[in-house]
Amino acid sequence: MENPLLELQEYENLLEALKKAKGPLQAAGTLESQKVHLMHELGEDGGFPWKLVVTYDEQRAKEIYDDFRSFTRQVWLYPAKDLLFYAADIHGNLMTRQRISVLRHLMEDEGGVVVTTIDGLMDHLMPLAFLKQHAVTVECGQVIELDQWKERLTELGYERTGQVDGMGQFSIRGGIVDIFPLTEEVPVRIELWDDEVDSIRSFDPESQRSVEQLEEVVLYPATEIVLTPEQVEMGLERITKSEKSYEKTLREQFQTEEAHRIRSIIEEFKENLKDGMATGSLDSYLTYFCQDTVSFAEYFPAEETAVFLDEPIRLKERGEAVETEFRESMMNRLEKGYLLPEQTSLLYSIRETLAELETPHTVCVTGLEQK
Repeated sequence: MENPLLELQEYENLLEALKKAKGPLQAAGTLESQKVHLMHELGEDGGFPWKLVVTYDEQRAKEIYDDFRSFTRQVWLYPAKDLLFYAADIHGNLMTRQRISVLRHLMEDEGGVVVTTIDGLMDHLMPLAFLKQHAVTVECGQVIELDQWKERLTELGYERTGQVDGMGQFSIRGGIVDIFPLTEEVPVRIELWDDEVDSIRSFDPESQRSVEQLEEVVLYPATEIVLTPEQVEMGLERITKSEKSYEKTLREQFQTEEAHRIRSIIEEFKENLKDGMATGSLDSYLTYFCQDTVSFAEYFPAEETAVFLDEPIRLKERGEAVETEFRESMMNRLEKGYLLPEQTSLLYSIRETLAELETPHTVCVTGLEQK
């Protein structure tokens, strides 16, 4: 099919500049309906396997995602976390599932389109290589030590239940291990002959009937934060030190109620972590456990990725609003003894985030001419 854009001199110039890594570039005067067509063609004609599209709100991200599906099936939506209410995630596994599915594609695929909002790039994450090394491959004929497996699956964020009926769960009955990975539509059943994997198959959790036989299955973590025992130990030391120091400061300011509160919260968190029940609240303590955190934009291979910013001025406004709301909420919770001081810096500033998006392969797509 002939590409009508190639007949436009402006498109030729834009494409040429993108290929020569002269970004950030600007494509002004595009209607909402034309933007995705332009992004798709620039990415394809420019020879970029990966395209990262950043927009200003969830609704717009869904529209861009739907439009992109007219051009390719290799498109995924990466939702932003609710940065204010880490622990009270009402979406439960669903958001984690969506996010981890995107990470899986970044680890396994050669290319594709990822659509996200500006606040999806503002939280701290563990390096992608770290998550990759925690993925577990199981294949027929492999020898499995069940006790080690229980521990391993719990470390990966899976919850042990009597029977698997939801994502992120596993159960062990005799020589049968059922696991429902977040990245699969249905759970898998691993049957052992003594300690050797005899068969692997996916099954319907309702009817318990087999769906298909598998040679192997890759189990990705059921949480975005997977820690080694060493990291847990080091992180707990840092948290304890920070808590003691902050508690002392509060007591010196005669804020005894707040001092007692932070101590109780940290004690409870540490207990839950030892019992393997703190996976949901780990996000807000991430920087204690992982010193070299990164942003989502850093997950993309720089030379192979075209970055498209949908209405940069709106991105900046949205980012500033998120940052202000986050800072005010955090300072308020810090003063009342609900947080440790280091937890208030869990957000990359909008300045840092936009600076990272200004790559030689970035195109700002705007309706009107902008500076």
